[in-house]
Amino acid sequence: MAAAAAAGGRAMVLSHPVTFVTGNAKKLEEVRAILGNSIPFRSLKLDLPELQGEPEEISKEKARLAAKEVNGPVLVEDSCLCFNALKGLP
Repeated sequence: MAAAAAAGGRAMVLSHPVTFVTGNAKKLEEVRAILGNSIPFRSLKLDLPELQGEPEEISKEKARLAAKEVNGPVLVEDSCLCFNALKGLP
């Protein structure tokens, strides 16, 4: 099933639903509340490696690994706690 979504003024057709990679029911509930029916998506729990590094790089790598695993578009979430007194270390 293809769906259209606005992207920069153009219609974008999704040939696969977006896979939200999570095993957390609360995060899934939040994403459903935000996205509603605007784009087709499904959720899937994947065991991805626990990556270390800068938050932006971790998110990019998680997305790359997940997209390779599901062979399609993904949405990943990563949260971190960093302390300035420890120079950004957890």
